[in-house]
Amino acid sequence: MDWKAIRREWRALVPSILDTWPEAEEDDVLQLDGSREALIGYISQATGRDYDEVAEEVSEWRTGGIPADVRMNDINDNLNIAASARHIPEGEDVYDDDRAFGDDAEAEPPVGRTS
Repeated sequence: MDWKAIRREWRALVPSILDTWPEAEEDDVLQLDGSREALIGYISQATGRDYDEVAEEVSEWRTGGIPADVRMNDINDNLNIAASARHIPEGEDVYDDDRAFGDDAEAEPPVGRTS
């Protein structure tokens, strides 16, 4: 995720930051307001570790998984729709009627019965 997106979704990313660096305090992280340098400086101070070491950890954190509440935010709808195209099998047209691919016209057998 790029830093522009991190800045935009900062509040939703705070729990992920707190999980990664348990020494951090929620109120302090919220005040950083998405600044990469401020985050690195704060984590470095909170953990007592070297700035460059923390900068590398922050870079790894940035490339990790995106929390569900960030991914499902309304502003990401178009990106999610575009990404869903990767899950359409080869040869299937996205505009085809799904009824042509399944057994939608057949009734399901009652629960517990095989026929």
